Amino acid sequence: MKVYSPVELNAMTPDERKAALTSDFGRSFHVTASRHVTWIFWAQDTSEPTNILNHASAFMLDRGRGPMLITAAHVYRQYLADWDQFGPLYCQVANVVVSDLRKHLIACGNLGVRHGEPELDPDIATFRLPAGAHPRIGKEPVLAPPDIWPPPPNPGESVMFAGFPGQERITLDDGSMSFGFHSGMSGVTSVTEHQITQRYEREFLIDHHGHGLPPKGYGLGGISGGPLLVPLYRGGAWIWRLGGVISQATEERPPDEVIFEMVVAHRAEYIQPDGTLSKML
Repeated sequence: MKVYSPVELNAMTPDERKAALTSDFGRSFHVTASRHVTWIFWAQDTSEPTNILNHASAFMLDRGRGPMLITAAHVYRQYLADWDQFGPLYCQVANVVVSDLRKHLIACGNLGVRHGEPELDPDIATFRLPAGAHPRIGKEPVLAPPDIWPPPPNPGESVMFAGFPGQERITLDDGSMSFGFHSGMSGVTSVTEHQITQRYEREFLIDHHGHGLPPKGYGLGGISGGPLLVPLYRGGAWIWRLGGVISQATEERPPDEVIFEMVVAHRAEYIQPDGTLSKML
């Protein structure tokens, strides 16, 4: 597979760039992104916990002190609400059972905020799972420096969102679950003090997976907690750095009601090397 550098890509005509991104080179970005993101779900703790109450996305991050699990704060807050309503829950990250996620929490934004009140903290939750959990989850941590975080991507710079939409979840005949991976790459629309917004335009979409493009109005609920990844060219290869934690995405709706489709992430600089969250950037 031919790997193109940023210099080569910038020197291409639009048609040449589209051909490169339609090839195995473009597809490789989605393949490598999938190695970083997983699913998290929970159900009532019964002998056969197959009636899933909620599911979301998550990933591993290592800032020099070992891997920690990251998801969105509103995902964990929903877990707590379901615990209060239904009692002890069965929770699973990838194929690893986490008996009580509360015991592994490092930090969670807006934890004491009531419904309807303004949220002042980042929509991020961090966890330190038991020793040995990370290899069994089977996902590669996104690596980040322990000191100064790189600057956020600039408007127009391409970034990748990745996660597991709820509508792609399938119950198989044997009662097991299949979670469908979804990813997309387009330019950043805006960067604020707290968030990164990515609106994508359908005329530029490429079907990398061979299953056809999702219909207009396709809902991305379930990718919250997944990573917003920024490609970085280093040593002749493309790698990923973390740009943010997905907190909001387009909800399913009829095509004629769609004005634009987007993904919003809270900037990742809030996450400190020990997993705590800073109050400001």
